[in-house]
Amino acid sequence: MCGIAGSVSLGHAPVHVPYASAACAAMAHRGPDETGSFVTARAALAMCRLKVIGLHDGSQPVFSDDGSVVCVLNGEIYNHQELRAFLAARGRTVRGGSDAQVLPHLYQELGEDFVERLHGMFAVAVYDTRRDRLVLATDRVGKKPLFYATPADGTVAFASELPALMLHPGIGRDVDPVAVDQYLSYRVVPAPHTVYRQVRKLEPATVLVFEADRPERRRTYWRFAFTAELTDTPQAELDDRIDALLQQAVQDRLESEVPLGAMLSGGLDSSLVVAMATRQLGRPIHTFSVGFEHAAFDESAHARAVAEHCGTRHHVYRIGAGDAKEAVDTILTHMGEPYAFPSAIAASCMYRLARQHVTVVLTGDGSDEIFCGYGRYRRLRDLPAGGDLADRYERVLVDGVPHALKDRLYTAGFAARIPGHPRNHLRARFDRTDPSVPDLDRVMHVDSGFWLSDAQLVKIDRMSMAHSVEPRSPLLDHRLIDYVTRIPAARKLVGTQEKAPLKRVAARYLPRQILERRKQELAVPLESWLGTALRATITGTLLSEASLERGYFRPDALRSVVREFRPEHSYALWTLYMLERWHQLQEDSTALEAAAVAHA
Repeated sequence: MCGIAGSVSLGHAPVHVPYASAACAAMAHRGPDETGSFVTARAALAMCRLKVIGLHDGSQPVFSDDGSVVCVLNGEIYNHQELRAFLAARGRTVRGGSDAQVLPHLYQELGEDFVERLHGMFAVAVYDTRRDRLVLATDRVGKKPLFYATPADGTVAFASELPALMLHPGIGRDVDPVAVDQYLSYRVVPAPHTVYRQVRKLEPATVLVFEADRPERRRTYWRFAFTAELTDTPQAELDDRIDALLQQAVQDRLESEVPLGAMLSGGLDSSLVVAMATRQLGRPIHTFSVGFEHAAFDESAHARAVAEHCGTRHHVYRIGAGDAKEAVDTILTHMGEPYAFPSAIAASCMYRLARQHVTVVLTGDGSDEIFCGYGRYRRLRDLPAGGDLADRYERVLVDGVPHALKDRLYTAGFAARIPGHPRNHLRARFDRTDPSVPDLDRVMHVDSGFWLSDAQLVKIDRMSMAHSVEPRSPLLDHRLIDYVTRIPAARKLVGTQEKAPLKRVAARYLPRQILERRKQELAVPLESWLGTALRATITGTLLSEASLERGYFRPDALRSVVREFRPEHSYALWTLYMLERWHQLQEDSTALEAAAVAHA
C-alpha cells in the first residue's frame, strides 16, 4: 500500500520537479517505510510505501526490462503470481517479489488493456517514455483513490490524496458550487467532482490516457451487472456459489509478510469474514472493535461473542465525545474536502487501535450495496409505486441538508451559481441504469457507483491510511460482485429480512444468536453529542463572522437554524459544521504556507 504522485508534461513546458516528492512527503502516513522517485525533464513520479509484500525487493517505482516503462502503484494485486506465470509463458521475466513488479511488463504485453487482468485494489500510474504517454487507472470498485488536474502550464498532475495534489503550484483553489450543493445533500462530494473546480477524481474502473498534442482518452473497463437474471436458480446453488466465491476472496487477501488482523464490529459481514479467515489460517488473529457509552450504539458485546466463537485475540476501544472533537480535524485533513459521515470517527479510532498490533486488516465492508442491506431499500420498496425513481429515491436517501432547508438557507447569489437548482444530482446516474430491471436493482446499481465508492470506500481508505494500516475487503471482490449482482433484489430483501442469501451462507459459520440480532450499521451517538459536548463548538463555528460571510447562506437564516438546534436537523447541522470547519482548516493552512514562503 502506498501513496503515489507525479507530474508529466503534455507540451513543451518542463514539469515542476519538486511537486512529486513534496506530495509524497505530505502522504507519508500512507507509506512510512520507504520512498522512491523517477525524474526526467518531462516527467516526475514518486511514491511512499507501506511494506506488506516484497519487503526487501519491492521498491518502487518499478521498470520494464528496457527501462522504457515506469510505474507506481497504490494498492495490492492479489493475482500477481498468476500474472507472473502468464508473462513467463510469453518470454517476460519479472524480477523481485512484490506485486507491483508485474505491472510494467503487463503493460508492454497488453497495452492499456493490462488493467483488465488485474485482480485487487489499485490506483496505478504508468509512464511510457517512448510514446510520451501517461496512463492512470483505478480498480473496478474504487477502493484506491486517484486525484488529477491539468494546470495551465501544459502538464498533468496526480496524487493519491487531495491535499497532496493541492501542493502543485499550478492548481487553483476556487471552490465548485455544484460540488458544495452535492455535498450538502449527500454529505460527500461524489466523483468525478471534488470541492475544487480544477481538480477531478478518477472514477472506479476507469483508464485515463494523456499524450502530448492529443485529447485525453477515457474508458470504463468494468461495470456492476445488476441484471436481475438469476430468477430461477435454485437457492442451494446460489448459496453454494456465494460461499465458494467468498472463501476464495478471503484466501486471496491473506497473503502478507507483516502481521494481519481483522475489523470485527459484531455484525453479519465482519463476523463472517473473521470466521472464514480464522478457519482458513488455522490460528488466532487479532480483531478490533469500538464501543460506546450509549447502549443503543454499542456492539462491543456482540463483537466479543464472535471473537470468542472464532478464538481471536480481541481488542476494544471505547469512544466518547472527546474522541469526536479530536477526530474532526483528522478526518477533514485527510479527506482534503468536506465529508460529514460521523461513522468516520469510529473508523479512525478502530484503525488507530489496529495499528498498535498489525499492519493489514480484513474488513466486512461492501455487502450492503450488492446484497440489498440498507434500511432505505426497504423504505423505498414500501413506498407507493410510480413516478420518477430518482426523485423517490432521493426522498429516502438525503439526510444531509434537504432541499427545503437549502431553500431556507441559500443566498440568491449562491443558488444562481448552481445550474438547474434545485437539482437532483442522482438523475443522470439513474438514466444510465437499465429501465427494464426492477427499481431496487436500479437503486443498488446507482449506489454501487456512488454511495459505495464516494462515501464508504473513501472513509475506509483515508481513515486506515491515516494510521498506516492496509484494509482488505473480501466482500468487494469483483468476482463475487459479478455473481451477486445478477441475483434479483427480491431474492435478497425477503419481507423484512435483508441480505437473505448472505445470512444463509453465514449460518454455516456462525452461531444463531449472531445471525438473528438486529442489523446495526457502524454509527456514533451523534444526536446526543450534538446536544451536549459538541453544541458549543458547532454553534461557535457556524455563527462565526467568517461563516456568516461565506456567501453560501443567508446569515439570518443560518443563525435561526443553528440556534433552534432541532433534533431533526442533527445531520444537517453536522453537515454544515463540517463544511465550515473544512474552510477554516484550509484558511489556516494557506496562512501557514504564506508565512513559510515569506520567511524563506
